[in-house]
Order: sequence, then C-alpha cells, then structure tokens
Amino acid sequence: MSRTAQHSLDPDLLECLLDVTDPEIGLSVVDLGLVYRATRDESGIDVELTLTARSCPLGEMLMEQARERLAERFRDVSRIGIGLVWNPPWKPDLISDHGRELLGLKTKEVA
Repeated sequence: MSRTAQHSLDPDLLECLLDVTDPEIGLSVVDLGLVYRATRDESGIDVELTLTARSCPLGEMLMEQARERLAERFRDVSRIGIGLVWNPPWKPDLISDHGRELLGLKTKEVA
C-alpha cells in the first residue's frame, strides 16, 4: 500500500470496521484489504470499500454494516459517506498478515 493510501486510513475508523465481516470468507473488511479509504474530519466520515469481485452480492449489506458500526461508535458525526469503488481492483495480496494467518496462509514476505 502506498504512503498516500496509508494516510487515508484513519486507525480509529479501521478499528471500528474490524466488526464488519464478509460472511462468505469470515474475515473483516479490514483484514481482507477491502477498505481503500477511511477518513474523518469536521465535515464527517468518508469510507471507500471494494469487494473481492464485482459479482459479489454482499456489497449493499457490507456497506450498510459499515455505516451502522461507524454511526454507533462515532455518534457525534453528522455525516457518514460509504462508497463502493472498483479501482484499483482487489487482489488477494491485499489481505493483511492477520487475515492471512486466520485463513491459514503464509504471511507476505517483506522485501
């Protein structure tokens, strides 16, 4: 993930989104690497998610779960924007090391 992308991921928002789980895979959207942007400022919260495949029928459900979790945790925020994006396309190497461990996969090699 690029330095710019990392700056677009608010750690408090990511912690909250750990509760949003893809029921088919059993991992959070964070561990799957589906959260491309999660920012918060005086105007509200903005999150951009992707899915593992365009044909995934769970997009609306995951977006609604994300909105609900964020609204529960950040009650003083007046606006929560959740968007579904397709660029860049998701690929399995976006799965976090923690997610890879939970799936029984090898962790990524650090270059």
